[in-house]
Amino acid sequence: MAEETFEPFGPLQGVKVLNLSQAIAGPFACAMLGDLGADVIGIENPKGRDTSRPNPVLPGWGTRMDRRNSRSLCMDVRHGRGRELFYKLLENADILVDGFRGGQMDKWGMSDEALWEVNPALVIVHISGFGQTGDPDYISRASFDAIGQAFSGYMEMNGFPDRAPVPAFPQPSDYFVGLFAIVGALAALNRAKETGQGDSIDAAQYEAMVRCSGFYVVNYLNAGVLPKREGSHSTSSAGYGTYTCKDGVNLYILILGAGVVRNACKVLGIDIAEDPFYDGMGLCGMGTPAGDILEGKLAEFFGAHTGAEAEEILLEAGVPCSRIYTFADCDADPHYKARETFTTWKNAHDDETMRGVNVVPKLKKNPGKIQRGMPLVGQHNEEILHGLGVSDEEIAQLYDEGLIRQETTLTGK
Repeated sequence: MAEETFEPFGPLQGVKVLNLSQAIAGPFACAMLGDLGADVIGIENPKGRDTSRPNPVLPGWGTRMDRRNSRSLCMDVRHGRGRELFYKLLENADILVDGFRGGQMDKWGMSDEALWEVNPALVIVHISGFGQTGDPDYISRASFDAIGQAFSGYMEMNGFPDRAPVPAFPQPSDYFVGLFAIVGALAALNRAKETGQGDSIDAAQYEAMVRCSGFYVVNYLNAGVLPKREGSHSTSSAGYGTYTCKDGVNLYILILGAGVVRNACKVLGIDIAEDPFYDGMGLCGMGTPAGDILEGKLAEFFGAHTGAEAEEILLEAGVPCSRIYTFADCDADPHYKARETFTTWKNAHDDETMRGVNVVPKLKKNPGKIQRGMPLVGQHNEEILHGLGVSDEEIAQLYDEGLIRQETTLTGK
């Protein structure tokens, strides 16, 4: 396959990233870096295909987005010549991302200290379910998104109070830990550029979820109060939740803050100066006289208006709300179109295109872009190995020995 050339772009141009992870968290983190200009090489295992890639059962759309702006080297890095070549790649890399269980790199003889002997400035990012340190019985546990939610207490907060907890979708612990990994990586990279000394980031899936539990976890730690599952409506504040309009459209509204309460009362025909209301009221508690009145007026209001009508009236009055969109609604919305939230890019494996989410966040002076789609497994083997000075003869030998592999179809069949 002909070698590709692309113009540098974005604030991370010149940054080299090696990705040893599979599934969601690591590839998502690396895609974010690649979208902002980093040169990302996904190193995939010739003996264990990433199950999130397109396969005969699932189309793998998420992976097609999370492996965009990357190249693929399918090589066994654990021992022998594969390890030697991997270390050669590390010499000029800035960031290494792995997504194994805690301690796996150490078991392969690739501890942080061993990798820093190859490249002292290397930023090493470990993404795992339970972290690299702590109770040994936990460190080596396998984890997927819902496991991170369950262990962190996050899942216990989701769902309705009269039934079992439910996991939040789609895969928040994978995406949250990926974002925390990026923050750590870029902070360490900034320091490494100044000092020449790399760092090791230990991003644990469950800890990312606990950190994003905000008020609820701190409320327990300081006041001993466990959160209650609220379902689709706040259990503490009236006017805070999902309401169904007369046409069956669901709308989410949040009446919180003195100005918003004042605006909502005006729309609903409530005299803000009449007890139990008062001007400057920040919220109406559920089950209080004011809360009962507010909920009753909202029921009347939504029962008399369609979703579109209710949204327009409330937004015009300065009350935060939104119809609860499907992706079809998102695709048709003028704001999505104006900001080009969805975009199209060319596949790396053929001349077709696919649609997906554009680069997030948007940068004004050094914007990111999508230069290539998800590569096939091992699509860039020759290109990357030639860059290390490996001859065609040795590349052929590596194929024969099963140390590298290349797929010619999207599903690997």
